[in-house]
Amino acid sequence: MTMSIVLAAAVSQHAPAVVMPAEVCLRLVETAQEMNRAGLKGFGLLTADASSAGWPPTVADVLFLDPQKNHRNDAEHRSAFHAQGEYFRQYDDAGFVADSTELLNAFRSAEQAGQEIVAPFHVHRRQPANFSSIDYRLHNPNFRWHLIVSLRDPDQPVIQPFAVHKPALEYGISDHDDRQGSEFPYDGPEVQPLGLVAEGPDSVLRQLSAVVNPQRIAVA
Repeated sequence: MTMSIVLAAAVSQHAPAVVMPAEVCLRLVETAQEMNRAGLKGFGLLTADASSAGWPPTVADVLFLDPQKNHRNDAEHRSAFHAQGEYFRQYDDAGFVADSTELLNAFRSAEQAGQEIVAPFHVHRRQPANFSSIDYRLHNPNFRWHLIVSLRDPDQPVIQPFAVHKPALEYGISDHDDRQGSEFPYDGPEVQPLGLVAEGPDSVLRQLSAVVNPQRIAVA
């Protein structure tokens, strides 16, 4: 018997939902919590089978990137983050810049496994599971969606995917910016919440339910 739990409700009855294997979702949350306890910000990529159809695709796996290789505080990036507001000057783990070599290796690894990268994800260590203004500015427009894991309350993780429709020209931040409140939700029509459903055997779903509060359980 296949079971599912709704981790994030769709904004409407006809809105799409991301489907994720319960085992993958559990690994995503528990790894993020482990990194958070170590004082590290989790971020990475989600994959789907290359042959999968439909929108949004069903997630096949999660690939965490090494938080020790986060280049956010390198000199050429730190000043750009500081220009996004006081929050980014106060917290040196607010934001991330992935290592380019590690990213390339992740794409190659996914391709060799017959999968493709379909979305990035990252953890909010203090903020709720919103898609912030800086999240929008730094989102790669080649991806149609993005997933946020909020550990604002580390014992009550919240997972929320977002559809993101964004022109290629609207990308990046600069040390010439003079912004405040970039950590607050982006309120434009380009960003819309998606539903999230975890599917799998009852034993794994029970483990996941103990970690993340499901909204309802459905049996198929």
